[in-house]
Amino acid sequence: MAGSCPANVAAGKLGVVDVRIIEESEMDAVAEVMSHAFGFELKPEDQEHFRRAFELDRVIGAFEGDLAIGSGGAFTFDLTVPGGEVGCGGTMIMAVLPTHRRRGVLTEMMRFHLDEVAGRAEPVAALWTSEAPIYGRFGYGVATQFFRTKIERSRVSFPRDPLGSGTVRLVDLAEAGKLLPPLYESLRLNTPGFLTRNETSWNEGHLHDPPRWRDGGTPKRWVVYEESGTALGFASYRQHEKWDQGLPSNRLVCGAILAATPGAEDGLWRYLTGIDLVQTIECWNTDLNSTLTRIVADSRRIEQSLSDGMWVRILDVPAALTSRRYQVEGRVVLELTDPFRGSAAGIFALEGGPDGATCQPVKEEPDLRLDVRELGSTYLGGFTFTQLAGAGLVAGSREALRKADVMFGWPVRPWCPEVF
Repeated sequence: MAGSCPANVAAGKLGVVDVRIIEESEMDAVAEVMSHAFGFELKPEDQEHFRRAFELDRVIGAFEGDLAIGSGGAFTFDLTVPGGEVGCGGTMIMAVLPTHRRRGVLTEMMRFHLDEVAGRAEPVAALWTSEAPIYGRFGYGVATQFFRTKIERSRVSFPRDPLGSGTVRLVDLAEAGKLLPPLYESLRLNTPGFLTRNETSWNEGHLHDPPRWRDGGTPKRWVVYEESGTALGFASYRQHEKWDQGLPSNRLVCGAILAATPGAEDGLWRYLTGIDLVQTIECWNTDLNSTLTRIVADSRRIEQSLSDGMWVRILDVPAALTSRRYQVEGRVVLELTDPFRGSAAGIFALEGGPDGATCQPVKEEPDLRLDVRELGSTYLGGFTFTQLAGAGLVAGSREALRKADVMFGWPVRPWCPEVF
């Protein structure tokens, strides 16, 4: 149940700014702020869908008098962490009207937002940032990464037999709506960084496919990989038709490929690279755990660039650290700074292993010193303390760094296929 979260009232350069959860009647005004800040047009026929996509009791507005000048809020998620899951507030569409930038509005909204997340007993917040330099100052650290992948179809071949015995088939929207949600849920706890998908996120997001989202391409195609009638993976894609002097040079744009087994992933890649008339395949959010470069004959033909994915902000250190498991038994004492909010600041003793963990404030000499941002980066196992120490972001002995690296590490690299 939601905790109470009173409005923030701040005196800015233009007068008093009121930050609060909006009334339902104010959604259109707040959506207008989003459209100005992110550069999209919200047409009248899209407004009802737009409303349904959000949790109205978690949408934030910043107001100067009756004028909406800021927007933001949260989605309610469970976040997969190593060996478990944790409640997470998904920070979304934080925006300020262009006429009111650089006046502290975003800072006040972030204070309100993080208080709201903590008030719901969600130990962490997470986001995908539109501009990377912004959110570190609010305590978020890069927690997952992904590959942007581009494939020249004619240059790719598979030198070995398929890894699985299954087949790939196309499914229509109605079948996708029945088959994919339970399949996704069965996959979700396997990889740190995954987020729950509720009925609204499926219907108003993943399965929703209006023409304006297609960028000149086809409607979204859905394919499922199956073995003995059991679905083990799926993918979605669009085709963009193009002919160059009578020769086919279509472009295929693929969403995240989700697979329970190496055989399922292998089968889906073989299907996508086998579609006729396609010149290039673009998969913008490819899992770092993907086997793609190891199953093709020439991995140099797979162009991949690394990008930051989801960022994580720890709000309740003991609750967050005890929600996950650790590779080996160990104890490490962390001294954390939290300049923006203060809730994560202090010295904490973590004792954990494969079967569970405890974490509590202590008065001891710390093994490692770091900011809450860096704890967010290491939380899912995506970055090591030693890596961050090499950049001057964590202080501690080499022995303490290595011990923490082994504890926090995980066999599966974190990845988030959910952009929000």
